[in-house]
Amino acid sequence: MNNPDDFPVDEAEIKAWLSERRTTTGMSWKAIEAESGIPSGTLSNWVNNTYAGKGENVARKVFRYRQMLDSQAERAADRQSAGLTDAPSYIETATGRRLRGLMTTAHSGEITYAATGPGTGKTKEAEQYIACVANAYMVTMKPTTKSVTAMMGEVIRALGGKSGTSWARQMSAQVVDMVKGRRTLLIVDEANYLEFEAHEELRAWHDIAGLGICLLGNEELHATIRGGALRGARHSYARLNSRIAMKHVQDMPLPEDIEAYLDAWKIGNPEQRSLLTKVALTPGTGGLREIRQLITNATMLAFEDGSPLTHAHLREAMAARATTHLRVVN
Repeated sequence: MNNPDDFPVDEAEIKAWLSERRTTTGMSWKAIEAESGIPSGTLSNWVNNTYAGKGENVARKVFRYRQMLDSQAERAADRQSAGLTDAPSYIETATGRRLRGLMTTAHSGEITYAATGPGTGKTKEAEQYIACVANAYMVTMKPTTKSVTAMMGEVIRALGGKSGTSWARQMSAQVVDMVKGRRTLLIVDEANYLEFEAHEELRAWHDIAGLGICLLGNEELHATIRGGALRGARHSYARLNSRIAMKHVQDMPLPEDIEAYLDAWKIGNPEQRSLLTKVALTPGTGGLREIRQLITNATMLAFEDGSPLTHAHLREAMAARATTHLRVVN
């Protein structure tokens, strides 16, 4: 790549490239703005020779945009050559089948939950479920959507609606109207972020409209629903807990999950399988997600070396993902 501040940029050639890209892709100026970070009005005026500013400054910005696209295309080509575009997008596992059972039960109008550690495949299983059946929707919670109002806004959007108000009572009534009598499943991923009032609102939708709800989260979700000792409020979740039809609690992937994962990735070498299994079963790692990333990175290293995947490539990929930093004290 070249730094356009130090590299001569042909403004006419860059302008022709941008015009051609817009024509061949059918992208709007707004879409190109979203990709490039350059205002759409600046781009259109510059290409149409009506830009009042210094054209070479725009050309440099477009040159950077072009190099970004070129580098991404090159990396994508490398991934395809390495075989990563043929990687399995969904892998059926023993844990996945258990989670699917929770979703199926919830879809009949019940409330279920799964509290699992990272890398057990719950989000992938949820995405697979809603892709395969009708009337199933998923929302993913985060710290900024933990309140009841924010949660309801996410649910309305997931259901295909649009909230015209921030008044909680009207938003709740809108959700009820959208799901009542329709045998709808709502999967709430990262439900451990939700505040008590948000959980209670979900329970109310279940009671009033028959909404099926499957809550997915971590061990904190289990501790919260079961009462735990969170801030001494042992009985605050009793109403929700009494409506739980099924639950599943699991801190890490099962050995048979890992076997299925390695089989799907065609990792047959015993030494490599042993290493990846050890990684996936180590507390504090990303489980199946971690070994997926390691296999992906190691495969790219092998491709760059022009050799088959080896144990050394996996070790190098592990070292590259290490998060421990050592400081030398003199």
